[in-house]
Amino acid sequence: LFRSILNSGPRKSPLTNVKNYQMANKENVLACARNLQEKPVKDSRTFVINSSEPSSSQGDGPNSKYSSFFDNFSNDHEAMTQVLFSRNLRLSVALTFWRRQSICELIAYLLRIQDLGVLVDCLPMLTNSIQEEKPQVSSGCCVDLMPMITLLIKSRYEEYILVGLSWLQAVIKRWWLELSGSAGNHEDGNILIMRHQLKSLWEHGRHLSLLPGYSGNLAKDVETYILQLH
Repeated sequence: LFRSILNSGPRKSPLTNVKNYQMANKENVLACARNLQEKPVKDSRTFVINSSEPSSSQGDGPNSKYSSFFDNFSNDHEAMTQVLFSRNLRLSVALTFWRRQSICELIAYLLRIQDLGVLVDCLPMLTNSIQEEKPQVSSGCCVDLMPMITLLIKSRYEEYILVGLSWLQAVIKRWWLELSGSAGNHEDGNILIMRHQLKSLWEHGRHLSLLPGYSGNLAKDVETYILQLH
């Protein structure tokens, strides 16, 4: 009776059928894998990264384009970092001279490095000192600095031109009595040199009076003084 009850229970599938089913699945998977390997890839958006095999489409693909872009960007970033570091270092040195009130050393430093960007940053401080008639900025210092002011006037950047014109206006007004000869017959040698420098400089700056706006008005004011020099 016990045997008959066991025999009357639900019947299971033979194990041999399960094994055959699993083997069939494995064969299907292997077959699909072989088909995928043999099937050529036609998707043009797919490209190989870090492949050592040469490919005609890899050089012209988007990966090559973006890789070139980021390489150039990295190089430009490194170059810009070096420029800013050098600029900051030079400004720090110039500021040290300024805080010590060593104007002659500051101007000598500006002449030595020949950096117009640093000059443009420092020149407004010198312009204010000239306008306030501080004795630290002498006519001799201005004579030494005049060749670099000429470079600013000849520049294509309006900011450089504006800073240079502002300095010229301050210098002319500060020493106008001496420059115009109204101070008497006794003339400083630096004033004679400055007068010649101003007339020579303005040969490169006559066109600036045609500029619109504040720069043009400032150039006209400077020109009015220079044309009166003998």
